[in-house]
Amino acid sequence: MAAHQAPPGQFMYLHNCPEFQLFLEYTPTAVAMFDRHMRYMAATRRWLTDYGFQQESYIGREHYEVFPQTPDIWKTVHQLCLTGYTENASTDSFVREDGSVEWVKWKGYPWYDSNGEIGGTIFSSEIITEGKYTQEAVVKKQTALATTIRDISQPKWAETGVGKSAAQFRALAKREQLLNRLASQIRNSLDLDTVIETAIQEIQQLLQIDRCTFCWYKPDTNPPIWEAIKEARNPNLPAVLGCYPEILIGSVHQQLLNQEIVRIDDVATFADSNFRQLVQSLGYQSTIQLPFKTRSGDIGVISCAQCSYPRPWTDSEVELLQAVIAQLAIAVNQAELYRHTRQAAVNAQKQAYQLERTLEELKKTQTQLVQSEKMSSLGQLVAGVAHEINNPVNFIFGNIVHANGYVEDLLNLLKLYQQTYPQPSLEILEEIEAVDLDFLMMDLPKLLTSMKMGADRIREIVRSLRSFSRHDEAQMKAVDIREGIDSTLMILQHRLKATTTRPEIEVIKNYEPLGPIACYAGQLNQVFMNLLANAIDALEEQWSRSNFAIYNSQLALTTFGCGKSSLLQESQIFHPKIRINTEIVKGNYVAICIADNGSGMTPEVQNRLFDPFFTTKPVGVGTGLGLSISYQIVEKHGGKLYCRSKLGQGTEFVVEIPIHHL
Repeated sequence: MAAHQAPPGQFMYLHNCPEFQLFLEYTPTAVAMFDRHMRYMAATRRWLTDYGFQQESYIGREHYEVFPQTPDIWKTVHQLCLTGYTENASTDSFVREDGSVEWVKWKGYPWYDSNGEIGGTIFSSEIITEGKYTQEAVVKKQTALATTIRDISQPKWAETGVGKSAAQFRALAKREQLLNRLASQIRNSLDLDTVIETAIQEIQQLLQIDRCTFCWYKPDTNPPIWEAIKEARNPNLPAVLGCYPEILIGSVHQQLLNQEIVRIDDVATFADSNFRQLVQSLGYQSTIQLPFKTRSGDIGVISCAQCSYPRPWTDSEVELLQAVIAQLAIAVNQAELYRHTRQAAVNAQKQAYQLERTLEELKKTQTQLVQSEKMSSLGQLVAGVAHEINNPVNFIFGNIVHANGYVEDLLNLLKLYQQTYPQPSLEILEEIEAVDLDFLMMDLPKLLTSMKMGADRIREIVRSLRSFSRHDEAQMKAVDIREGIDSTLMILQHRLKATTTRPEIEVIKNYEPLGPIACYAGQLNQVFMNLLANAIDALEEQWSRSNFAIYNSQLALTTFGCGKSSLLQESQIFHPKIRINTEIVKGNYVAICIADNGSGMTPEVQNRLFDPFFTTKPVGVGTGLGLSISYQIVEKHGGKLYCRSKLGQGTEFVVEIPIHHL
């Protein structure tokens, strides 16, 4: 491998970044990045186009190998940049591989690596050949004009032809200056409409013509059309903006597609009848059409017209218009590149935003699946435990009934013995006293009754657990949702009871007759569990903030017998309450309202209430998924879950679901 060429792939890591690739593709300026040995690391599309590279064939190649006729002064410039200097030139020559010479202006400066060391150079350039030649022509003509005027010694020269020639030279110089100004104006803008509008206005004023119009060719329409989008005209002329089918253009259409200039000094003598009729209908007497093609393949046309009289188009005017077209093509390409760059940036931003949203949704879905799986496993566990407990409880409950009857029979028999044999033997009397027969006969029925009550309680808990879990119901079923609420309350009973730090949480139920409701009972019970548990949390927090000290003092005074004589009045103590209402609303909907008299919520908290992972609880206490999952469950039922709350006035959650699903 040659010493001046880098190993394959050494610099390709730069091109693995999509955003960097977009930068290289759409940056409107010719920019190249080199290492310390002047080997190419990266270059913009404009650089590759201006200097005739194939895509990626330049990477790793030394600049002096690609352009062997580069002057030695460039190596000096290169070394100066590597020492930290910034070098530039407003005009410099550049020899292409085919031997042609271009004029460029350039700027070079060093770039620094992450360690602060100079890693190489960056050069930006702009080809100014056309402007250079135009400027040189102006200088030559101005010099010739000055020489001619200086050499005139006889007054008759001025009277005959020199005055006229001088005027022509001055007009030409003025036109060249206007061309330079126009080139500067249209190439300094990156807005396509501004570029086109500036160009046609300057042309119309420069040539003193009646009309100058810009058209785009639209081959994708049906039929294909030429669309006139901008015009500069004399105020007394009507506008000609609009769409013109290509069939009306006649043979001129193909000439324009072939990038041929169509020059018509007198429209009345033009051979193509279609085009002649079209331009005559627009009032043209002379016209010239100058096409150009953009880098993206679009074809545009500058159309100049004289309407007041037939006007011959001079060669100098055609040359001037060609120069304008060349500048306009460059400006349009720059504007297109800028537009594509901006669009690519917007698309990249949208894609990044969409990817971020997708990742958030994926994270949320994954967490919710884990939570749902936990709830499903818990439901299966609860259902299994309830089933295992149910069988022995039923056995105990059934036998207690018989045992109670047997005991009653035995006690009746014992009483009969006592009545028949009031004077038992001494041994029996001693045993009666030892077992405390009177107490046993009085307490045994109470004991059996207590056992029956306990068995009833266990059966009720088992029934509530089985009703709450309903893990095997994958389809909607018509159920009494009030049973689901009661089952949830039964499971949460241990949290509702009074504790050593707060009184019992009172539950006020106001159930309207509802009838069976079609729903996923197990999932709906999960919603009730989340809402009721949150209400209990809110009440406990409110209690701990406002009444803990008062309640403990009241409890102590009551314990020591002070009771209501204490200065602490009953009205001072906060009484935690949960109110549950069910009612039919909107004809086919049932509303379940679960309200607490806690501290309420701020509007900011309410706005984020159903966001995944949002919680007001301390770290490690709440997951922030309960209300989010509840919201999705209610949505799955075709209903809605919303909250009404004011700070200091409690909170109410409302679940609305349809009674019948259509």
